[in-house]
Amino acid sequence: MTELHGNSTEMVNRQSQSTWVRKDRFRTAKKQVLAVRSCKVSTPGALAIMFVAAVWVSTLRGEDASNRPLTMETVSGKGVWIDPKIRDVNVNRRSSVGGLTIKVWFDKQFLGTGDAYRRRAEEFSNAERRALRSRIVKGLQTLSEASHAVASDALQSLESDGVIRELQRHWIVNGFTCKTTIDGVEKIKTVPGVKKIFLANNSVLRRGGLQAAIPPTTASGSEQRQSYKHPWYIRSLRADRVWEEFGILGSGTLNVIADGNFAVSPNLAASVYRNPKEIPDNGKDDDGNGWIDDCHGYNFVNRSNQLTVVQSPRAVFSRTLHGSMCATIICGNGTRESPYEFGIAPEAKWAGVIGGLFELEPAVEWAVLQNADTYSMSFSNPNLGEYRSHVRKVFEHGAFCGVFFVSGAGNFAQTAKLPVQMRSPEDTPEVVFAAAGVQRDLSKTIFSSQGPVRWDTEHYQDGMVRKPEVCAFNQDLPCQLPNGDVIDVQISGNSFAGPMFCGSIALMLAADPDLLPWDCREIITQTATDIADEGYDYQTGHGLIDCYRAVKEVLRRKAVRDGTDASMYAASDSKNNVDDQLAAMSKIKPVLTVVAVRPGSPAAADGVKPGDLVVSINGQPIAERKGYDSARQRARSNPITLVLQRGGNRNSYQVPPIAWGLSLGMRAANVFD
Repeated sequence: MTELHGNSTEMVNRQSQSTWVRKDRFRTAKKQVLAVRSCKVSTPGALAIMFVAAVWVSTLRGEDASNRPLTMETVSGKGVWIDPKIRDVNVNRRSSVGGLTIKVWFDKQFLGTGDAYRRRAEEFSNAERRALRSRIVKGLQTLSEASHAVASDALQSLESDGVIRELQRHWIVNGFTCKTTIDGVEKIKTVPGVKKIFLANNSVLRRGGLQAAIPPTTASGSEQRQSYKHPWYIRSLRADRVWEEFGILGSGTLNVIADGNFAVSPNLAASVYRNPKEIPDNGKDDDGNGWIDDCHGYNFVNRSNQLTVVQSPRAVFSRTLHGSMCATIICGNGTRESPYEFGIAPEAKWAGVIGGLFELEPAVEWAVLQNADTYSMSFSNPNLGEYRSHVRKVFEHGAFCGVFFVSGAGNFAQTAKLPVQMRSPEDTPEVVFAAAGVQRDLSKTIFSSQGPVRWDTEHYQDGMVRKPEVCAFNQDLPCQLPNGDVIDVQISGNSFAGPMFCGSIALMLAADPDLLPWDCREIITQTATDIADEGYDYQTGHGLIDCYRAVKEVLRRKAVRDGTDASMYAASDSKNNVDDQLAAMSKIKPVLTVVAVRPGSPAAADGVKPGDLVVSINGQPIAERKGYDSARQRARSNPITLVLQRGGNRNSYQVPPIAWGLSLGMRAANVFD
């Protein structure tokens, strides 16, 4: 196996030891300050000790440099680099203005080289996340202003001459986006400060209409929550124990979901973010960020606040619920009318952004300026080539701005070969946390993408990299409809494992809002429960997320940092307890069940109902959905004989080769409790 660069045990141990040596020194110095203060002594010797210790604390925290400008770096490489794909585009795109969409880096960035993220994470290892966010954002914006001031005349000239159009400035990466031609690229090379030019996918600038703000609603109280019903994954990830033992439910965190559509149920309306600087529905950009009425998020594809692009049926499942279910898993609330509480962090808030990897810069900038904590992405783009470097730099700078980027691992194990089963953004090392998925009984799902991934772009030379980080659940999950009703078994895919990861991080950040991204990654991987081959594996990463152990470790570290008693957070779960938990989960054997019947379909006309159990097809017992699918494929144009059981009765049906109108899933007892 090729060496996994950046993941060797020796390197990790060395970095961890270095970080903890400084933190131990910090704790010692802080205790000296506190000890002298507690004695209320004002002798010259005591004051001298306190002064020296305070300076040492300040130095270790980096407070001595907090008012100085950030050190910016020169981007590596000689001359101006141009994405090789630009020369390969077809004639039509080469010759028409707007035929090429390019992303441009200036020569100065916060992270100038491919290995800068890890290096500068070490530099800021003792920072506090919220203070670091403010400092990095200010530094990035200042750098952008300076670079654009130098390039302004040249860019205005190119715009006036029709060489470029639709110029958009960015600060999350110091540069800009524009549309141009192949000849225009050569002219852009001459703009002062231009260093790298990437080819992006073309997009058509569309304008959407304004959407009314979601009416305010009352969030759940603690007494109400006790009567709510929670899905099984809450127990399996031990989020419920975090709620009960620590009283932590995600309060104070904002989770941005990047998707294509949001159908807002009453359960989601209770936890939606409301931009405090925006006046709803007045058609104005009250907060001056360039986006009108961005109360709950923004659609960066059609440049409007329209988050519900397609209306979803209120009482029937639809694929248009994808974004809504991602938000629901993170922080869906219960209500009096619908007592189903899906959220891992039910007191957290969510906001929606519509836009993928080609609208990434404004979407991430918006999230950062709203003080977002997590950014969930349940989409995947293959074959991006060198553009992956641009995407990664956005995420790296965004991580230093305090945002935790999360993605599912993808669903391409059956259609793609290694090392490209995990694509962008889930293949991004260190700053995008990727979750693979397993079934409720901890068995692997056949579609879940796995690592490793390869990084050998012009800017990043990591080689083979370990992915994914951890796993959650990704098959036969319950679904909540826009009217608040639920379907016990309906949705599958790593699109929903990623939000479980997000919800877990929201609990960790509610425990310690100053937790740094690199420390969070270390904690959640170290506290995960190994459920496959001993140690790390490419199917389940470091193991199944354990919210309770992760939050407990966050609280322990915070107590140590604050100089308070950390003993109450010492590890208490024995290996036997963990083994017992895993054994109980692995004994859960779901059965193949009819989970939905389409109204007016042949199956509905024949009297099939949700909850009917599948017994056999053509006389052969069927225990899993893939057996049903295989039998249908073998039958091809012939009908099959399907036997279903309801209570003590069995009924036989002749199922035609056309769509019959039922959905099957693996259902176990106690979906909610």
